[in-house]
Amino acid sequence: MPKNVFKTLLVGMISLIVSNTSFTAPSTEGIQLYQKNVHLSPVHKQKLADDITRYRNADNLWDVLREEFTLPHYEETPAVQEKIEWFMNNQDFLLRAATRAAPYLYYILQQVKKRHLPAELVLLPIVESGYNPFSMSNVGASGIWQLMPNTASGLGVKQDWWFDGRRDVISSTRAALNYLSYLQSFFDGNWLLATAAYNTGEGNVLAAIRRNIRDGRDTDFWSLPVAQQTKDYVPSLLALAAIISHPDQYPVYFPPVHNAPYLAQVDIGIQMNLKYAAKLAGISDTKMKQLNPGFTRLTMSSRGPYKLVLPIENVEQFTENLAISAYGKTNKINWRHYRVKSGDTLALVAKKFNTSPTAIQKLNHLAKTKLTHGVNLLIPNAAQNTPQIAATEEMEPIPVKEKYNKPVVATTASPRINLAQTNYVLQPGDTIYMVRSKDSVESIAKRFRINSNLLQAANNLAGRKMKPGVQLIIPTHLKAQASNREMRVKNQIMPGDTLYMVRRGDTIEKIAHRFHTTSAAIRLTNLVDDNSLQEGIKLVVPTGKLRA
Repeated sequence: MPKNVFKTLLVGMISLIVSNTSFTAPSTEGIQLYQKNVHLSPVHKQKLADDITRYRNADNLWDVLREEFTLPHYEETPAVQEKIEWFMNNQDFLLRAATRAAPYLYYILQQVKKRHLPAELVLLPIVESGYNPFSMSNVGASGIWQLMPNTASGLGVKQDWWFDGRRDVISSTRAALNYLSYLQSFFDGNWLLATAAYNTGEGNVLAAIRRNIRDGRDTDFWSLPVAQQTKDYVPSLLALAAIISHPDQYPVYFPPVHNAPYLAQVDIGIQMNLKYAAKLAGISDTKMKQLNPGFTRLTMSSRGPYKLVLPIENVEQFTENLAISAYGKTNKINWRHYRVKSGDTLALVAKKFNTSPTAIQKLNHLAKTKLTHGVNLLIPNAAQNTPQIAATEEMEPIPVKEKYNKPVVATTASPRINLAQTNYVLQPGDTIYMVRSKDSVESIAKRFRINSNLLQAANNLAGRKMKPGVQLIIPTHLKAQASNREMRVKNQIMPGDTLYMVRRGDTIEKIAHRFHTTSAAIRLTNLVDDNSLQEGIKLVVPTGKLRA
């Protein structure tokens, strides 16, 4: 994405959610919107049940999508043919992208139709990021639409320590489509030029047009002297649309997606730990992260946003459990973020926020009272009990390799740090350990159940031997929360379903074959692909009749 965006023209185009009680029909926004007090009304319960029934009985969105296409796909053009051939030879990439896209497709299609844009744009995030909201490019573009920080700011996308709207599918989709609407107008409805400009910037496309005019050459997209990445970018989108338009000619499997709202957005009105929210909703931590990727911490900011995205089938369970819990009443969270400045002491920071040094020290797992300049702290509300330290863990992605020209990032249950870093700083949740005689890197790592390479990197150890008495930072805040994940995943089981523990060498296809179900059903139920399978994790295998 380019950095130069006409902010004045674009900010006015940002649309906001204004409806709070859209129950009787699918929202034109593409996502059903609920308040946290849904449970209070029997009428609302019935209408929620109607929404779920509508979703379960809906047609396949891929069939609907191909009927919505309006652009010429230039299938006979060599550049498009080349991309079609690439996709046909890399169907595993398409399957992973389509699986990731499944929860968001209906929402994005409705947003495209709302703006009267070509339905082909629904496929653009496949080209941009493989539909991975955690994707981060080497130049800093992020999210399924690969928005640059400055571009996103110009489009009104919120970005701070707690929340990155570029990763949030709802915020980023609205911003990206508003920008594409602007580009359509800028290039007088020429979607080849508008799409090229989304990749390289309208200034670069305009400069290429002017160069061709000066040289007496054609000014259509195919004739422009633009970067090779842009020359590949536009044909990639057209090739995807051509493949979906002709399933008989290009037999590619796309997991079925219901042409109805799968997602619901619940305005909970309070700051909440996302792991606790997952427990209330009866979904796994992984699914909560996948559906709410904009939150960069496991706790919402005290300033919001307070809106959670959930599967529509889990809304009632979430709101019922929230109502009967004491959350937000006797245990209201109110954490603030503070970056330590030069001259700060624990006492001064505590006094500034009207809390105690002990509360700050416990919340951030500080082994010493001396503060380091630049370290991030969470500050507790003076009136509350010390919250769980798990709330400060970061929801950061792990890079995985993709057979495509875009680096794609995915989350797993085992966060990690960069082994090349040499200035690791004590993080909330870490442990200080004093080396004893006969200790080794391996024995300490085994004791704390972390990877020995992480221990070595965190402490910048040149070798595997250490002197007794030396203090080490144990990066325990990076430990996987596997047991929590298993507890959440059990709550997804419906009558007749199976809870299966992944074994070495398993693939989703193998598991599906073993239980006589489809790999698509397993992917959609657990929001996983083969890259995120790990030995020992548990999956819900949807073998029950109620899944039909």
